[in-house]
Amino acid sequence: MDANELLLRYAAGEVNFSDAKLSGVDLNHADLIGIDLSGADLRSANLVLAYLNRATLRGAMLINTRLSGANLNQADLRDTNLREADLHGASLQGAILNGANITLAVLLDCNLMDADLRGANLNGADLRGACLRGANLREERQICVMLRASNLIDADLRGANLQGANLHRANLQGANLTEANLRRANLQGAVLSQANLQGAFLTEANLQGAVLQSANLFDAKLERAVLLEANLNGINLENAFLPGANLSGANLNRANLKRAKLTHADLSRADFRQANLTEANLNNAYLARTDLRDAVLQNANLYRAELSSANLLGADLKGATMPDGKIHS
Repeated sequence: MDANELLLRYAAGEVNFSDAKLSGVDLNHADLIGIDLSGADLRSANLVLAYLNRATLRGAMLINTRLSGANLNQADLRDTNLREADLHGASLQGAILNGANITLAVLLDCNLMDADLRGANLNGADLRGACLRGANLREERQICVMLRASNLIDADLRGANLQGANLHRANLQGANLTEANLRRANLQGAVLSQANLQGAFLTEANLQGAVLQSANLFDAKLERAVLLEANLNGINLENAFLPGANLSGANLNRANLKRAKLTHADLSRADFRQANLTEANLNNAYLARTDLRDAVLQNANLYRAELSSANLLGADLKGATMPDGKIHS
């Protein structure tokens, strides 16, 4: 079937084109709202600026397909193969992409607000500047969203559900993850420099070796999170919730941990030089060989904390509750 035949039949009222062979077809700017292209072969097709609102593309082949600027709002793209597709500037607001293969696709400045991406594979996808506000990327039936090595620089992920997502080595520099759900997410080696994670949920998330320089985690929830050897230089963890977190060997130089909750946290060998731990709760924290030189620990709670081998040279402990319960003068 060629483009003219499809457009004529669609204009005549036909909408069911499931399993159609349309490889390489040119449907640039085509108005195909509500069309059914389930299982269709659209490899390398030109759908630039096409109107595919509420279209059904379930199981369709869209490998290398050009969809830049296309409107796919509320479209059904379940199990669709979008590998290496060009979706630059496309709108997929409210689209259903469960189980879709979106590996190596270009989604620059793409609108994915409220999209359902559960079980989708976005490994290596370029999502720079994309908007994923309210998108659902949570793990389902132990199948997690794959975002390994994906590019999410400056992406808008406010309130996104990324529970259990695999973001191993993903680049989230400058991304907005305010109040995002990242519970049990894999962020090993991820780059989150200057990212905004204010109020984000990172319970049991794996951030081993992640780079979070100058990131904002004000009021973030990180209980039992793994931050082994993570780079948290200059990070804002004011009022953050980190009980039982593992920050062994992490770099928290000049970090702001004012009023942070670090009860039972493993802070061994971590670098807290010049960090602000004013009024932080370090009750029962493990600080073996922790570097606290020139750190501010005014009014901090260090009751029952393991401090015997910590370096406190130049630290300000005024009003702090020491491991033995005494108040430091």
